[in-house]
Order: sequence, then structure tokens, then C-alpha cells
Amino acid sequence: MTTKRFVLIGLMLSLVPGVSSAAPAPQAGDPQSRARLRERVSDLYLLRLTRTLELTEEQTAKLYPVLTRVEKEKAALQRDMGLDLRDLRAELAKTPPGEKEVLGLVDRIRHARRAIRERDEEVEATLDRVLTPVQKGRYIVFTVDFLRNVGENLGRVRRGAGIY
Repeated sequence: MTTKRFVLIGLMLSLVPGVSSAAPAPQAGDPQSRARLRERVSDLYLLRLTRTLELTEEQTAKLYPVLTRVEKEKAALQRDMGLDLRDLRAELAKTPPGEKEVLGLVDRIRHARRAIRERDEEVEATLDRVLTPVQKGRYIVFTVDFLRNVGENLGRVRRGAGIY
């Protein structure tokens, strides 16, 4: 392992303090807690992705800026979309719901969903340019396994069982 790669891994490890510990489940009314949890999961994702794909320094330098930028953009889009969904539910609960308000919220939600898909496509295009065929295959398997694992662990935390 080269010195630069060792330093890079050390830096990444310093960015994810306590990620493997059981973080409390975010509370519905605590956006700061949800944001911190999302950041920690994102950091863990990048760290494990680097290990799993055995990224070179050059690949890491090309991928990390795109992945971190896109993740921040998606987080903002998803936060706004969540607020719009809350407002849409509230509007639909009215008797009668305001059609103009509903239509405006539906349009904003659709726009956010489209923007999130565009960010995902940007990541996929970058990965296609940077990764080898074997790394592309590992990426597919890694992503499915990682997301499943995170979902299961969050479910355990919410049920009070902790992460093991």
C-alpha cells in the first residue's frame, strides 16, 4: 500500500468517527439528527466503497468529488421533497383540498424526483468512465448489499435492538 493511499484511508477513517456504533434513530421532528445520520451513512458508504472496489488513488480522486457533491445535492432535494410531501398530505386532508395548491405541490415533488434521478444518472456515468468492468460488477453488488444492511440496521435501532 502506498503512503498516499494509507494517508487517504486514514483521512477517511477520521471522517467517520463512531459510524459503526449504534447511533440513535432520528426522531421525526429532529432534522439535525437525520442530517447527521445521513452524513455518517454517506461517509461509511464512501469508505466501504473504496475498500470493496479497491479503488486506485486516481480513481478515488475522480470519484469522491462527484459522489460527495451529488450526495449533498440529493440530501437537499430529498429534504425539500419531504417537506412538500408533508404539505401535500396536509392539503389533501382538507375538505375540500385546494386543487391549485395540490397541483403546485405535485409539480414540485415530481421536479425533485426527476432531479434526484438526474443526479443518480450523473454518478452512474462517472462510474462507467472510471471503473473497470470487475469494479462495475462489484459496485452493483456492493450497493445492493450496503443499502439492505443499512435498512436492516436502522430497523433494529428503531425497534430498540441496536446494531450488531
